[in-house]
Amino acid sequence: MTTKLLATSLVAAALLATCLLTTELMPAGTAAEPPVPRESTSLSERLKAGLQARLPQEFAYADRVAALVEQGELPVKLVDTAFAWARKKGGKYPFPYFRRVLEIQASLIGVKI
Repeated sequence: MTTKLLATSLVAAALLATCLLTTELMPAGTAAEPPVPRESTSLSERLKAGLQARLPQEFAYADRVAALVEQGELPVKLVDTAFAWARKKGGKYPFPYFRRVLEIQASLIGVKI
């Protein structure tokens, strides 16, 4: 065996031994703890952060959109698709893209934002 192949084999054997020892040290029937659910971010906060809101009017607009969703006037699916599209197409600053596409889509279902 060459030196490089021997070294690789020794590293692989050490890794395998470590894995086997680690599994043997864990008591049988021990399950990993379920992940702790994170507090969900509000729609308004997600819009502000994800769309790079900077101006007071943009923050107010995100709050207004979230309020319309909570009132059931604006479908969350419509907001989510506009959000995803704007982030994909809007480059560094997607907020204006979001606002424009959301207003067009909302007007098609008779909702004024």
